Amino acid sequence: MDYLINVKTNKKNCVCEYLIKRYDVSQDMSRAAVFEREVREAEKVEDWKAVRSSLAGLEDIQEAPVFTNLQARYGEETKAALDQVRRKMLADLREAGFKVLRVQYMLLLLQKNYLDVLMRERTSIKNTGRIEENDVDLPEMAKLMCEMMLRDKDCDELRQIRRILVEWRNR
Repeated sequence: MDYLINVKTNKKNCVCEYLIKRYDVSQDMSRAAVFEREVREAEKVEDWKAVRSSLAGLEDIQEAPVFTNLQARYGEETKAALDQVRRKMLADLREAGFKVLRVQYMLLLLQKNYLDVLMRERTSIKNTGRIEENDVDLPEMAKLMCEMMLRDKDCDELRQIRRILVEWRNR
């Protein structure tokens, strides 16, 4: 049986979705797939108060598209996980004065947690080691190009490479 989450969103939800789409390297970027990944990562959270406090650091991004509604279908397995996550969220946030956990706020916490996970993965991979220019042969260059495209498709370096390729092709 399929379930549907249907939430009115705010600007923070839009910013989170924009950043997730920018940094998530998964092939399936549908809202349903992203929502399921958010719930899977949420099962690993020890304390939701830390995620809640990290919301304050979420910056407003002007180019983030604004949408008013988020809908995503999910299955039985995700529903069971979401029920557990929601109970844990409410239990952790009761100390902060929460009596009810609204769906919009739950979604925001799920998004922010997933975004934090993506950012930790991104920085941990970047710091795995330095390479020297002499060590980069053609296969390594292709590997690095693919990694760059998957990790940060809007970076300035890719724009420079695109410009160089266009100039090379048009010669």
